[in-house]
Amino acid sequence: MLNILGGLLFAIAASCVANASSDILFADCPDTYTHFCFHGTCRFLLSEWTPTCICFKGYIGNRCQKMDLLQVMAGDSRSILVVVLMVVLIGSTYLGIHLCRRKAQSRPTLLKNIDVNERRCPLNL
Repeated sequence: MLNILGGLLFAIAASCVANASSDILFADCPDTYTHFCFHGTCRFLLSEWTPTCICFKGYIGNRCQKMDLLQVMAGDSRSILVVVLMVVLIGSTYLGIHLCRRKAQSRPTLLKNIDVNERRCPLNL
């Protein structure tokens, strides 16, 4: 009952504020939307009568629920360097493993070819 009464009072107050000035687009969110935004500030959009979020730096989404890693890393040059070094390290490790496996697989094939050729011509001239 109190939530309905509080919502009604909020609606009346917000409509008065909206009528007072056409430049005002947002109002503070009512208490029912206290935890609406995960990582941001809740603002009530008066023209659409819905809550919206103003996200903190590094977060995006309707309710600031997603982390934007590019924006977080753009502010810190050291984190970009760490990511680049990790990509180079992982790439070189993958390339090394791939080349070792390829080299290991090619040796038995060569040995098999030699054995087959020796069987065809048992006399070594």
